[in-house]
Amino acid sequence: MPIIKPFKGVRAAPHMASHVISRTYQDYSDTELEAILKYNPFSFLHILNPGYKFSNSLKGEERFNLVRNRYLEFKEEQYLVQDESPVFYIYERSDAVHSYTGIIAGTATSDYDNGKIKKHEDTLEKREKLFKDYLKTVGFNAEPVLLTYPDDHVIDEVIDQEKKHRPVYDFVTTDRSCHKLWVIKDIHHIQSLQQQFAAMPHIYIADGHHRSASSSLLASEMGEKHDSYNHFMSYLIAQSQLRIYEFNRLVKDLNGLSKEAFLMQLDMKFRIQNRGLEMYKPSKNTISLCI
Repeated sequence: MPIIKPFKGVRAAPHMASHVISRTYQDYSDTELEAILKYNPFSFLHILNPGYKFSNSLKGEERFNLVRNRYLEFKEEQYLVQDESPVFYIYERSDAVHSYTGIIAGTATSDYDNGKIKKHEDTLEKREKLFKDYLKTVGFNAEPVLLTYPDDHVIDEVIDQEKKHRPVYDFVTTDRSCHKLWVIKDIHHIQSLQQQFAAMPHIYIADGHHRSASSSLLASEMGEKHDSYNHFMSYLIAQSQLRIYEFNRLVKDLNGLSKEAFLMQLDMKFRIQNRGLEMYKPSKNTISLCI
């Protein structure tokens, strides 16, 4: 019985949204980061990189505290605003090829602990602690954990009904992606979504294992008296909308083997084919090596 919880989200003021939003920090090249930080003072990247205006690279507790301070500055300037009552959100992203829609909600750390939120990766204790300390200091989730659930016609119907209203955000970014966001305030729709998720045996982490683990660690540290720490922000999309791409790694060294010896070792376990210049991608549940 996974729990999803509405919350008072802090989000970009509607007229500022296209200026404030950003992708994950690691998605940008150094050149892109420099250009955005230099020419867009409203970008959320200024919160994540608070040392920029001091021409200084910060780490650890000092950076965490400045991230928190820059976040509060954005709220004071009303670049970021908070909803007055707990709600769910519907976020839709589309481009020329794909479109997906999901629900942004709070999910329970207890469900992560007891296995109702299923994981498929192990996490590193050092990173868990680092992210836990970061969350404790800054006091907000900036990037939701991506969760997926079995397709559900009732959830689909609620989403379709809410999408009949005008979205609070509707804009296109420079990568030609269209972004829309709806706020679910209808108490009957909120309760219906909670009931449908509660009827599911499990939901699954698609991305965000360390974010989930660090939230669980922080909840354990803060104790039951601090209820706000018992949930983490998640983006839940139906299984049919989830696209899983191949995971690539580049091997640079044959560990002392010649090319021929390497191929002979591979031939003992794998099928070797000469595909010439053909671009090859593996099918489901296979491991492929291109040489």
